Amino acid sequence: MIPPSKFIPLFERNGMIKALDEYVFREVCTHQRRWLDEGKKIVPISINLSRASLYFESVVKRYHDIARRIGIYTHLVPIEITESAAVDNDEIKSIADKFHGNGFPLLVDDFGSGYSSLVTLNMKCFDTLKIDKSLIDYIGDSNGERLLVHTIALAKELGICVTAEGVESQEQVEFLKNIDCDSIQGFYYSKPLPLTEYEMLLD
Repeated sequence: MIPPSKFIPLFERNGMIKALDEYVFREVCTHQRRWLDEGKKIVPISINLSRASLYFESVVKRYHDIARRIGIYTHLVPIEITESAAVDNDEIKSIADKFHGNGFPLLVDDFGSGYSSLVTLNMKCFDTLKIDKSLIDYIGDSNGERLLVHTIALAKELGICVTAEGVESQEQVEFLKNIDCDSIQGFYYSKPLPLTEYEMLLD
């Protein structure tokens, strides 16, 4: 197994990242369509979009066309964009508006991993803020906990849902529940699963 931290930078350098992004998106759409046809109760599966793909002018049309051909509702395949990619792209507001116009929910990923800024929250581009594990690991430290409390409260006041990433302990889960974090993901609930094991959860 080769981790994403190894192969994604390579694909970004050799220009193949756009093809990889589209392949992953197409595969998710295909599986979602099959599960619908089988009568399974499915949940949205978000897809990470690399910063390189955001610079292709037709990226939104391309992804909408893929979903339409496969026959999957776009709200079932939300798009994730890292905070750093959003901050670095001057066209992000226009791109976000186009994604929203085609029914795609947008999530800002890795919030707080290095770029964390009020600018991101004020962009009014995203439906969900995904708080990076590096901030979640502050739970247990009083200053870090205050930072989380105010970050989540501010996001929710702006109408943005909040997901905590990388949650690994009962202590973290209880703290996040107590401050009204909307959703929680991480090893505490499940490790990354092979397709067959994930399908079993849908039954």
